[in-house]
Amino acid sequence: MSDFDIVVVGELNADLILSEPQGFPEMGKEKLAKGMLLTMGSASAIFATNIAHLGMKVGFIGKLGNDYLGKIVTDTLSDRGVDCSGIQVMPDEKTGITVALSYPEDYAMMTYMGAMETFNLADVNFDYIKRGKHLHFSSYYLQPGMRYSCAEMFKRAKDMGMTTSFDPGPDPDEKYEKDILEVLPYVDVFLPNESEAMSIAHKPTIEEALDFLSHYAKTTVITCGSDGCIANVRGDRYKTSVYEVTPIDTTGAGDSFNGGFLASWLNGESAEDSLASGSACGAIATTRAGGATASPNKAEMLEFLAENGKDIFIS
Repeated sequence: MSDFDIVVVGELNADLILSEPQGFPEMGKEKLAKGMLLTMGSASAIFATNIAHLGMKVGFIGKLGNDYLGKIVTDTLSDRGVDCSGIQVMPDEKTGITVALSYPEDYAMMTYMGAMETFNLADVNFDYIKRGKHLHFSSYYLQPGMRYSCAEMFKRAKDMGMTTSFDPGPDPDEKYEKDILEVLPYVDVFLPNESEAMSIAHKPTIEEALDFLSHYAKTTVITCGSDGCIANVRGDRYKTSVYEVTPIDTTGAGDSFNGGFLASWLNGESAEDSLASGSACGAIATTRAGGATASPNKAEMLEFLAENGKDIFIS
């Protein structure tokens, strides 16, 4: 019997979110923001807390510094029920931080890498990984120590009989080189957003990107922000709209979508139900501030779906 439904491997950092700023920063000028939140960040950690909040048993492997920001990260993970015994706390390294300027419909970010920059395959405990049924990895381009051994990690997980999922995240260098395609044959569910998908596939449209990526991963789900999502699930094509809500903070909405989709998918639910669950979690998250603390629990997700239905599919 497995200890975890899912083991997440990935980056760990804090988020400083400045909401409703007076435009973008300019050299030699000071601008004000109406709100501030210092919280746990990183796509991997936010995803882990989100899917744990939906009732899944979650373990985590990563690296952070022995400092105040690191404690914010581990305290938040633990409070959400994520097992932190696979996380290395490094006495001579700093925990990374992302400063996010959050607007109702979009965001801009700047990140200091910290300990996640040195995280590599030698830090990954496969005895811990095999305690789970499913492996999830996020932020491929933000972890240079993991990037070129990522395919090996996924292959080993598949050899152990696990299912897998992969959220690539953006490439800060905007190169999107072809090495990522070597990982995808070992991925059951690939979860890029619209710009990532087109950049990785080097295709001009989202439809062409989906067609290209579907030759590699078994299931590809591409989130498209306020335009919903488009997916190829084991050869079947889906397109959705979004639920109508009034957004206040889009930080982490994609991670919330991923948590909702995968929680349903891992429980054996249909593609339609999984996409609706993901869309519901993403919509709810945009109505609350913060990434890690905005995602709903299972009861909230089910209540939202009962009130709003699942009629979000576009023919």
